[in-house]
Amino acid sequence: MRDIKKQAIWLFSGTCFAALMQILQLSVLARTTGARELGIIAIINSILAIAMVLQDMGMSSYLIHRQQITRKEQSTIFWVNAMLGAMTAGLLVLMAYPLALFYKIPELTGLIALTSLNFLILGGLSQYQAHFIKLKKVIILVRIEMFSKLIAFMVTVALLYFTPLRPAAVILGLFTNALIKLICILYFSEKTWHPTFEFSGDSFKAALKYGSFQLGSQIINQFRTQADSLLLAKFLGPEVLGIYSLAKDLVLQPLKLLTPVINRLALPRFAEKQSSESELKKIYLNSTFAICSSSALLFLIIDIFAPTVVRILYGAHHEQVAVLIPYMLLLGVLRPMGGLTGAITQANGKTHIEFYWNIIAGVVMLGILALALLSKNILVIASALSISQVTISFLVYPFFIKPIVDVGLFPHLRNWLPTTIVVTLIIYLINHYQLYISL
Repeated sequence: MRDIKKQAIWLFSGTCFAALMQILQLSVLARTTGARELGIIAIINSILAIAMVLQDMGMSSYLIHRQQITRKEQSTIFWVNAMLGAMTAGLLVLMAYPLALFYKIPELTGLIALTSLNFLILGGLSQYQAHFIKLKKVIILVRIEMFSKLIAFMVTVALLYFTPLRPAAVILGLFTNALIKLICILYFSEKTWHPTFEFSGDSFKAALKYGSFQLGSQIINQFRTQADSLLLAKFLGPEVLGIYSLAKDLVLQPLKLLTPVINRLALPRFAEKQSSESELKKIYLNSTFAICSSSALLFLIIDIFAPTVVRILYGAHHEQVAVLIPYMLLLGVLRPMGGLTGAITQANGKTHIEFYWNIIAGVVMLGILALALLSKNILVIASALSISQVTISFLVYPFFIKPIVDVGLFPHLRNWLPTTIVVTLIIYLINHYQLYISL
């Protein structure tokens, strides 16, 4: 129990540090770039989020799922990951020009091609990270990530202030982060983690069978997550997306605090308890309540201080960002539960259920977003994020939770619905009566 608490403290510290670096970088970007450049960066980030799924294809989760694995099987998974990284890099290069034409932004061609370098490194990095997580050596991994993010942040800021680079500075910062992380991870890795020149056809097929469903579900999930940004850039332009992305990034920061903790602590423990239905129920219900309550508190704090936070981080010329934040808050309150349900399916090897669920959730999200886009009103589009997340939180029970954990409907609703109702009322009161705290 003490080890779990120590790991949780380090994980939370690491994610807080990562969030701080991200917020500081956004602050620098908001002051050194225009709305159009911010929109271009948002487009690139959305494309990268989808590409990250292609690069891994669930291989990291598969390594954790396989509690006992031979060196040959381990090497097979590594080479599959390396191949996927190279293929993703090639795909980005091929898609760069068509995407630039689609958005009518010529500079996207070179910028998207530049991002491909990142995936050549990530292809060899994923399995090493999975070993650290599987063997519960996350403290070392967190320290490595904190160091690499700090150096990458310093490189990005230096490029922004001392060179004419803007979106390219962010991409080069990502590359720096991946390169330093790889060097450090190789130094601290055990010798048995390194791949050999062996390949198992049976392991390859088993890994692809596991990963194919997760790949499909995660691609759909990422398209669902990034659809608003990708479509907003097309229909309302990168300038509007630039402002929208500043608000969304600020709302998503608590998710970046919670999601790594959920995945790195919950996934290996769900895998250990996959044969005990009662233990899975207990862990799921306790985790859901804790996650929903924690995220609700974080987002209420963000709402109360929204105008002040926006002014301090982004500058007075971006105060319109604060207007968008309340409309997006329920997305942040409820979205962390998705990470928990995903961890259960991956731990139990039931990725096919996650795949079918993400199709349903994707259709719901795109339907609500399409209706919102018809209004061409940025406030309506921001509200669509919260509306779709509430809808998905209701639908997740019959299609996803019950088939896997077999939790009753009332215990499931009790863990998140009352909190959501209270948070919604408080958000309404704060914004209707302007109960903000200004510093």
